[in-house]
Amino acid sequence: MIHHILFRVSAMAALAMLPGCSHYQLGASGQLTFTSLYIAPVTMRALIPQAQPILGSHLRYGFLRDGRISLVNSSPEADAILQITVRDYQHSVATVRPGDTGLARKLEVNMTAEITLTETKSGRDLIHQRIVTVKRDVFTDSGQQQAEYQILPLLAEDLAAKVAHTVLDTW
Repeated sequence: MIHHILFRVSAMAALAMLPGCSHYQLGASGQLTFTSLYIAPVTMRALIPQAQPILGSHLRYGFLRDGRISLVNSSPEADAILQITVRDYQHSVATVRPGDTGLARKLEVNMTAEITLTETKSGRDLIHQRIVTVKRDVFTDSGQQQAEYQILPLLAEDLAAKVAHTVLDTW
């Protein structure tokens, strides 16, 4: 008798929840005002040798991986234009070597970029000069120059993820 009552109550509760689940949508629900994007070549204000092509390819890959918009090769074809300017690149000593406190063992590397997203039809900025900062720690056991060279693709990947999140997710 009690089993039948518990079964009926749980069945009614399950049926009551079904209408709430029928409109569930996986992923971001905000509608974008554009479907195609042109990513302008990255402008470098910080001195990071050979970073421009690495940053550009990671940015494009980040948007392609998301899949919500298509990338185009020129600004006249695009519904929106994304401009990225790398403003700052700094490293600071996070940990020193035990035998020589004058040598860094670990560096904290920060990269700051500014992004502007412009709608091509209206010329209106959807995002205007928003600052995006990424940070990584790098160990200098193989030498500082080599360590910073190896960390650049990881910083570029982090920057691409943050920029794609900023541009594509509901603001």
